[in-house]
Amino acid sequence: MQNPKIFQTVVLGVFGFFIILGLLAFSGRIPFLGGRENINYGKVIVWGTIPFNTMQQVIGDKLQNQTNITISYVQKNKDTFTADLVDALASGSGPDLFIISQDGILQNMNKIALIPYQYVSARDFKNTFVSEGEMFLQTDGIVAMPFTVDPIVMYWNRDMFTNAGIAVPPVKWSEFYSMNTRVVVRDKSGNITKSFVSFGSYSNVSHAKEVLSMLMMQAGSPVVTIKDNVLTADITSTDSQGPQGPAARAVSFFSQFSKSDKDSYSWNRSLPFSKSMFEAGDLAIYFGYASEYPEIKAKNPNLNFDVAPVPQTGDSSTKITFGRVQGLALTKYAKNPTGAIQAALLLSSKESTGEIAQTMSLPPVRRDLLVATQNDPVLSIFYDSVLIARAWQDPDPAKTDDFFENMINDVESGRQNINEALTVAEGGMSRLLSQYR
Repeated sequence: MQNPKIFQTVVLGVFGFFIILGLLAFSGRIPFLGGRENINYGKVIVWGTIPFNTMQQVIGDKLQNQTNITISYVQKNKDTFTADLVDALASGSGPDLFIISQDGILQNMNKIALIPYQYVSARDFKNTFVSEGEMFLQTDGIVAMPFTVDPIVMYWNRDMFTNAGIAVPPVKWSEFYSMNTRVVVRDKSGNITKSFVSFGSYSNVSHAKEVLSMLMMQAGSPVVTIKDNVLTADITSTDSQGPQGPAARAVSFFSQFSKSDKDSYSWNRSLPFSKSMFEAGDLAIYFGYASEYPEIKAKNPNLNFDVAPVPQTGDSSTKITFGRVQGLALTKYAKNPTGAIQAALLLSSKESTGEIAQTMSLPPVRRDLLVATQNDPVLSIFYDSVLIARAWQDPDPAKTDDFFENMINDVESGRQNINEALTVAEGGMSRLLSQYR
């Protein structure tokens, strides 16, 4: 009779071999789908808004040895992307894959064919990509393979802080009140000439919806949640910390800095656009995406600025910033679905995502690329920030932006109190989300 220990050793060895084989395949070191070099996956067309030269660098540099598949990238206009995609799919001339961000998932689900978990299990997906990438996971498959991620960080003007006698940027929101009074500069008429932070209004604040979402999520509001597999707006719920719910506390904090009768007064809608004011050296703190760093540096080479993680609330152990994640989605009408899945897996490999991150000056979307110590002081902040990046399922980015803007305008003008404005915004979002039930 065969020795049972030998049998167990052989079985464990076989399992170990296939586990290693799977990891190598997912890293892009060996081809997927059986790993046979003689499989011809054909031509795959990919649409996106990432610059053509950037994508070509990834395809040409990292995937040039993939002789059994041809990936052709087409850059599309961001403003007309959705309309172009709909028209192309309707006429049968659409792409096999398209690059989608997390705020476009719901609007584009009717165009997407889920990637089956037989290619990448949910567990391997979670172990491979940053947490925000899990927005692409559904019960019966994967909406898109993560490709890039771009977190919100805090840009701060070193000279303005130094002139105010402040050594380091804030790490908690509660520090904003005392710092604000030391930084804000007004002229003889009381007009703000140098501002601390662009909170309180909406129309002249870059990424206002993202910043408000970040504040709400940090306070404990998910904005949109899933209950019984149904997406539901959740911004008016209360908790045990007081009469105001978490979203109300977030909006209350945000609105303090536009009240002219408060010591915290730092911003109003007559000031320049927040990003422009920061680039001019007249705004101490600006919340923007990591991808904006090269642009800000190029816009004003003499600006003495740095980056830091976004501040957090003092009563939460969970750190959160807002992030934008992009992935490669398979269209329902792909002419080459098998090749398209292979292309999505290759483009989300360690080599490809590392190249796109480096080319775009972004942190990588894969965990195995984030484990290495980052010596660059700017990238180290980006790396830390991407691990805490989160977002919510947005049913219609343009319309929800209007809801958020109306909410802030109504609070700023006094037409509604915070709870009333939140209730109106939640009602509008609920109506949008009802379309996806």
